[in-house]
Amino acid sequence: MSDNGQASDRVLPIAALIARTLHEQSKNNRRADDAASASGAAPAAAALGPVLKSSLSAARASALAASTKGEVVAKRISTSIDTALTALYDEGVQLFPGAAQGVTLCAVGGFGRGRLAPYSDIDLLLLHRFKDENAIRPLLDFLLYPLWDAGLTVGHHVHRPSTALDYARDDMVTRTAFLDARRIAGDRSVFDEFKTGFDRLRQTTKSAFVAAKLAELEERHDRSDQSRYLAEPDVKDGKGGLRDLDLIRWLYRYVFDQEIDAGNGARHVLSTDELKSFAKAERFLWSIRMALHAFHDTANETLTFEAQPVLADRLGYAARSGGAPAERMMRHYFVNAVEVGRLLRLFCAKLEEERTKRVPRIPKRLPRDLARDEAPGRPNLRIKNGRIDFQDAGAATDEPRDFFRLFRAFSKRPDIDFSPDALALISANAAKVTTAVRRDPVNAALFMATVMETHQPMKTLRVMHEVGLLAKFLPFFGKIAGQVEYGLYRRFTLDEQIFQAVGVLSAMRRGETDAKHPFATRIVAHADNPAALYALVLLYEARFSLSDPGAVDRTEKLVRRVGKRLGVSGETLEDIAWIAARHDIMATLAERRSLSHKRVIDIFADKIKTQQRLDLLMVLSVCHLRVVGAHSWDRWSRQQLSDLYRATSAVLSHGDVGFEGWLGDRAQDARATAAALLEDWSSAERRTHLDSIPARMVRALGAGQLAQLARLARAANEKNEAVACDYYIKDKFLEVLIYADDRPGLLADLAGAIARCGVSVRSVQVLTWPRDAAGAVKAVDVFTLQSVDGGPLNDQMLARQIVSELIKAASAPLSPPLTLPRRIGDRRAIFDVEPAVRMDLDASDDCVVVEAEGRDRPGLLQGLTSALSEIGVTIQSAYIATYGERVVDTFYLQDAPGYKITNHRRLQSIERRLLNVLMADR
Repeated sequence: MSDNGQASDRVLPIAALIARTLHEQSKNNRRADDAASASGAAPAAAALGPVLKSSLSAARASALAASTKGEVVAKRISTSIDTALTALYDEGVQLFPGAAQGVTLCAVGGFGRGRLAPYSDIDLLLLHRFKDENAIRPLLDFLLYPLWDAGLTVGHHVHRPSTALDYARDDMVTRTAFLDARRIAGDRSVFDEFKTGFDRLRQTTKSAFVAAKLAELEERHDRSDQSRYLAEPDVKDGKGGLRDLDLIRWLYRYVFDQEIDAGNGARHVLSTDELKSFAKAERFLWSIRMALHAFHDTANETLTFEAQPVLADRLGYAARSGGAPAERMMRHYFVNAVEVGRLLRLFCAKLEEERTKRVPRIPKRLPRDLARDEAPGRPNLRIKNGRIDFQDAGAATDEPRDFFRLFRAFSKRPDIDFSPDALALISANAAKVTTAVRRDPVNAALFMATVMETHQPMKTLRVMHEVGLLAKFLPFFGKIAGQVEYGLYRRFTLDEQIFQAVGVLSAMRRGETDAKHPFATRIVAHADNPAALYALVLLYEARFSLSDPGAVDRTEKLVRRVGKRLGVSGETLEDIAWIAARHDIMATLAERRSLSHKRVIDIFADKIKTQQRLDLLMVLSVCHLRVVGAHSWDRWSRQQLSDLYRATSAVLSHGDVGFEGWLGDRAQDARATAAALLEDWSSAERRTHLDSIPARMVRALGAGQLAQLARLARAANEKNEAVACDYYIKDKFLEVLIYADDRPGLLADLAGAIARCGVSVRSVQVLTWPRDAAGAVKAVDVFTLQSVDGGPLNDQMLARQIVSELIKAASAPLSPPLTLPRRIGDRRAIFDVEPAVRMDLDASDDCVVVEAEGRDRPGLLQGLTSALSEIGVTIQSAYIATYGERVVDTFYLQDAPGYKITNHRRLQSIERRLLNVLMADR
């Protein structure tokens, strides 16, 4: 029996089954003895694998069915493995008594701690005193073969006590695993010898172990994107996950030779309340992990979107005003992850103090740059053990302004970290940040200076958030903490989204982004009131704290109230309130409208009204798009946003003349650059072909596209071919230009060919080119393509295949109609998107603009364009905006070239047909 003596009645039969199986087999195969070879163990254990697999599977299912409490399930599963190993060991001793002398079987790693997830690895250590390891081979094989045959993942070490210690000394991962070593069965004296030696090793290597584990922590967090707020977090290794709690346990046990939750021993490092918080977070994360393994039926530690609704149901979450069950569970997860981060930071800092407090230190004076700030008087601060601390903790408890002064000091000197005692004091007294404290302009000045004047704004805000100060000073943060929109678009929780956006803004202010964001960087560099930009970025997600995030008036009122407290006033305050309530207006327009249509720019400029508001909106749009989605910022979005900014700025400055001037300058530059790209042509050829391209096409296309179009047109004419197609790869996008005879349904066939190649359309421009007096019309379609998941597309072989398919599709209608299954790994189908069709009669003078919104799927663009072709309308241009699983395809439509659709029944017919296509996948 194992040391813990916790075998459950439900798993005890495993021992009996093992004994009975071996007894039945022994009738046919007698008998192994001390001299049995390693291969002789295999027949003796061959029948045990299926028995173990069935029994342990039943034990696992029983444990999961009996409770949703993760720690309870983990202990039951560990106990079932203990029982099986004890029975195997006992039977092995009887079969191979000579191989078992002076041998002990130990559990290490997570198994050593007595907690196993359903599909965790089983880590074993077999200790012995034999000079030749082959002497224990029969027993080792007898133990391992059944475990492998049962489908378990087993990691094992075989050592003498001395070699085990040598190995642990040289390998930190092994040393960490051995820290949790627990005897299961066998010779106790061998285990005691190992434990005594390991304790000597531990006593002499504490500092090295702590340093190595903290370095390992940083590397692990780097791999997990340095954020605990990922929408699909790793429950085990992600930031704020179980591994962070394990680290606290390991470090405490290594340094103090005691479990952190054993009695009152840990209270000189963590308080009673902090230990309770530690236990609560651990219980929650273990419950999530148990349910996650059960859902995936494998050792998958990622809390995927597919798993979230199922886990929420298993763990008893219900829909409430706070959101759907999955959203409520994820918010609970992120709140716990933040708390784990706080505890880890606090523990590591206190551990460092504990290690160094015996070393005599001469108190350091407060650096001169920290002795003054935006508040009157000397700060109640000091440097203690190399960290920023309160000079008088009692005074800080009574004066919340000191909390802000502490963070202000850190913003000036991030090389001097926070004292854990100071952070613990703020956490315990954050509730003292009352309305009066929030309204104090001095506190606001300290806060804004802290955020604006630091090279580490994200770290500063995160720590402020962890200790509860941020949510008390800006109460809406408490309401959006841990909130995540359930879908494939957003990468982070709303609060982390703000932190990341502030990080982008700070990089702009330092001039680090000029090449990537020249307009936004220039705006920030010349801003008269940079505090307004920071206030806008801090507040632009505040609407999600309201019961109706779409309520424009309430959002404006909230942002106006909080912005005023932060020191913004007058017209600037009105601007940030207006923008925060409509933060995506610029990005949406840039993605879904033709910016060469003057009407689009006029309407937008009329809404914006001032250059200051446009500047603020431009900076916010860049900050938001840079971080909101994995592929939300790319060359296309950058170009469109820049064009919209320049066109609107021209209209605001000079009206119609400004817009025409901007278009003219852009077209002139495009022609000149295109001519330079055709350097191998004669001047006459360049003039002939470029001048023949209609002005509206020149306005719509870039210089590279114009040059490519000229080459295709010349080649098609010389070879008397109806279709010409070419591609190039730029900024990881594949751009394809098709020059072909126009016909009804052409765009649908081209879209179908692209979908058949397994790629996604980022944008498409549809243009027509009358080529002769007889009325022959050429279609010029420009597709910007990306991978289905939004990633780069730079495969030359695939590009050539796409070109071949497009030429076929342009030459003849697609037959039969395209039907495409979803590819393996396509997760869009797990989400539900309400289909919608919207008509805009004002965005264009000669077209009706139609937006078709729904769940994205392979071939959707082809289905929509086919429906429009069947109705008999002409598509003048199309734009695709993808937001994770949701897509908005925008079409500029005419009844015939030059005729805008205004008939009500005609518009209803378009809406009905497009809705039918959108709903076909539901």
